[in-house]
Amino acid sequence: MQQTQQPGGSASRWGPLFGAQPIAWAETWEGPQGWGTSVYEYVLDRAQIGPGTRVLDCGCGAGRFARMAADAGAAVAGIDAAEALIDIAADRAPDADFRVGDFEALPWTDDAFDVVTGFSAFQFADDKVQALTEAARVSRGMVAVVIPTRAPESGIAAVFKPLFPLFPPDALESMKRSGMFALSEPGALDKILAATGLNVHADEEMDCPVDFGDADTAGRAFIGAGPMQLAIKHAGEQAIAETLRDVLVPFTGADGQITLPANYRVVLARSREPK
Repeated sequence: MQQTQQPGGSASRWGPLFGAQPIAWAETWEGPQGWGTSVYEYVLDRAQIGPGTRVLDCGCGAGRFARMAADAGAAVAGIDAAEALIDIAADRAPDADFRVGDFEALPWTDDAFDVVTGFSAFQFADDKVQALTEAARVSRGMVAVVIPTRAPESGIAAVFKPLFPLFPPDALESMKRSGMFALSEPGALDKILAATGLNVHADEEMDCPVDFGDADTAGRAFIGAGPMQLAIKHAGEQAIAETLRDVLVPFTGADGQITLPANYRVVLARSREPK
């Protein structure tokens, strides 16, 4: 099932950007060997997601985690600002309740889910307190928040940095407030969690490198990423592709595989005791 509402806030900006090249995104970042498998499996296990569990994934993208949760027996829902990615998610998990919208204003009732997740998602909200308050509102149990950490050591950050001159300056400034590393500074997420009243039950940092089979696949992945659309519009896709070829060389193994180091913080929190 799929429904659409008009996204607001940061969703109105990010939705068209992440939806610009949905096939590339779905086949690389959310492909069979895509990002996040170890983090997804950790959350499935620690949040005890299985038969009878009702799960909402905020910023669900092309539905890779939704499919994994459904395979575990959960009743799944997802929301994302990119309609083109929701279309793919609906094909991957046809029994799920997918909605196009803004996770700062979730279109579900209080306590509708047992677990609400956000994998590298909540940092894109303009109002992060509101986004996590909404997640807590619709969850009768756990809220799982996953954000990238150790930005200076991140391979993804290292790839993006040489591309910064190809971005419009106002976009770079905006992405400090609403973007991939907007909650990665020490203490940033903790302040947001405290403001929402969420109580942390587990807090882990996980090594989760991003692997691509070759430079062409890695290049396709980055060109298909939402933030990169801002640089493509400003400087052109050819300039991005040429820069990416050089930037990816230090991360290329003898077999041609690209491996980008990455660390993610995984927080499991509750706003109240389970009912």
